[in-house]
Amino acid sequence: MSQSVRSARPVDAPAAAPRGAVVLLALLLASLVARLVFTIWEGPFDGTIDVADAARAGYWQMNLYVGGPGYIVSFVAAAVFLVLLGRHSVLACVSALLVSLGGIVFGLVITAEALPFVLAVDPAVLPAAEGAELVGSLNGRLDLLLPTILGSTAVIALGGILGLVAALRAGTTPRWFVPAALVAVVASQVLPVVGLTIPGYLLELAALAGIGWFGTAVTRRS
Repeated sequence: MSQSVRSARPVDAPAAAPRGAVVLLALLLASLVARLVFTIWEGPFDGTIDVADAARAGYWQMNLYVGGPGYIVSFVAAAVFLVLLGRHSVLACVSALLVSLGGIVFGLVITAEALPFVLAVDPAVLPAAEGAELVGSLNGRLDLLLPTILGSTAVIALGGILGLVAALRAGTTPRWFVPAALVAVVASQVLPVVGLTIPGYLLELAALAGIGWFGTAVTRRS
């Protein structure tokens, strides 16, 4: 009887991914949606935050609960998947460290950037005229945060490239994915310089989603 039970089991049934990997993938995809929603809601950034922007309904809440967390969760989740894709190699772990730390700093600094403007336009904090004057002064000092924003972005990009190289060496993704993702990472940094911000941003989101998808597949095969 035990032999008949064993023979009845589907020998070639595909293995299911561990629940933790599936949950992490869901978090990654949810954070990417949050980032896209935040970007569409925020609109193009011209390098300044004016009174009308800071006074928008829900401006602080969108930054605090959608934009900042969306960036942080997406990069930390992607970092874990890069370790899986690189088979826990030293290169993969270094890449994950860069992506996660850079992503955390980036998410925190863009949230911190919005707070002074929100307080400046709050009539409970300052009269309207003084608030508008303070907004102008704050815009003149955004250079204080720019090095951190650009630096953390560069760290994330470097970590992503190293992680994809580790995945290529480990052979854990289809052959086309790593070259395509590398092009997407580089393009996401270059296209905004020539005014193509949205296409570059979408390429970045697609690369992160692919990292999560194939990272989850690795756990299924394992």
